[in-house]
Amino acid sequence: MKVVGIIAEYNPFHNGHKYHLELSKKMCDAQYSVAVMSGNFLQRGEPALFDKWTRAKMAVLNGVDLVIELPVIFSCQVAELFAFGAVKILNSLGIVDYLSFGSENGNIEELYDIAEALLNEPVEISNEIKHLMDKGLTYSKALGDTYNKYYGNILSYPNNVLGIEYIKSILLLNSAIKPVTVKRVMNNYNDAYFTGTISSATAIRKALKENLFIEDIQASTPEASWNIIQDSIMIKKGPVFWEDFTDMLLYQIRKSNYQDIESLPDIKEGLEYRIKKAGNISTCFEELIDLLKTKRYTRTFLQRSLCHLLLGINKEDLKHAKEAQAPIYIRILALNKKGRDLLKEIRKNTDYPIVNKPANFKPDSSYLDRIFELDVRTTDIYNLGYKNNDYRMAGMDYMTSPFYADSL
Repeated sequence: MKVVGIIAEYNPFHNGHKYHLELSKKMCDAQYSVAVMSGNFLQRGEPALFDKWTRAKMAVLNGVDLVIELPVIFSCQVAELFAFGAVKILNSLGIVDYLSFGSENGNIEELYDIAEALLNEPVEISNEIKHLMDKGLTYSKALGDTYNKYYGNILSYPNNVLGIEYIKSILLLNSAIKPVTVKRVMNNYNDAYFTGTISSATAIRKALKENLFIEDIQASTPEASWNIIQDSIMIKKGPVFWEDFTDMLLYQIRKSNYQDIESLPDIKEGLEYRIKKAGNISTCFEELIDLLKTKRYTRTFLQRSLCHLLLGINKEDLKHAKEAQAPIYIRILALNKKGRDLLKEIRKNTDYPIVNKPANFKPDSSYLDRIFELDVRTTDIYNLGYKNNDYRMAGMDYMTSPFYADSL
């Protein structure tokens, strides 16, 4: 029994994801697949278009056997921590042979070399990074520029960066999982236009937000995904965007003092004053972002910080999340018959609790209790983004069972 692991957001699940899944199984000669998928807030600091159960259902109906949630303490973070949390969960299952990810580069050996260099940085690279930082660049910008100089612009592409971080995490955890990569085809991650039947999630999200190009969305998504998207829109249960949380976010900023904002991850060098000032005079989300953006603070960085503020994630939370020995739980979102077989094997191999029914979950550490509390709170806040009042209630984490596709 060979199992391929995938780390994803499926926002939404489109034809490119299906291509990646099917090719990954073929490359790895894998009979089973398991995906660790972000919950309701994502790596670039954005709410997901559709809730975690809806996107997990899309994945299973398109061939993924088991979908496990990536807790928000990892899902809404920089690439390094996002990757670490997801790989840690895959590794903890005790059944995953391969981790397959898409990349613009498509060369696993080159990505592996950079991952090893990042873990054991050569002196000349360290000196170059320090030199650029002395000139005023942020660490992430100095690191990216330096590695692009030495390794041919590879870190200019977001999927390459994530892939390198996956490999780094495998090495850090001393995992036996073997990384493989599928070269991205027909489009780039940030392409906001449609490129035929395989188009970027960015293009699909943009079209959904603007109520445009319905035929292109349908052509870019598998039938099961398209049907779920249509059903969700019909009942006004998504799509959800940052603008749906503007009032809540501005309320959080205006009621917070400087110390509250400074306690958030990655807030330093007086950014708390900038956020407070912008929040006091902004009236919509885009205005807030425009007031905050600088060369130092990118939109993605700011969106993540605003997510942390909205959801109540602080520096102390991240301190524990970065520890290899910190416990984690395995939260099941969706599965099919093959996924049920995988779950039986996972139970034999993992030391971590498996969460099928959250109402019965009793965390055995304060850290587990905290990250589960954050996941529940995140869903409760996310639900307030719906236009249909029937779906805005709290407590859905305790009332929603994993989706099971018994016909697959």
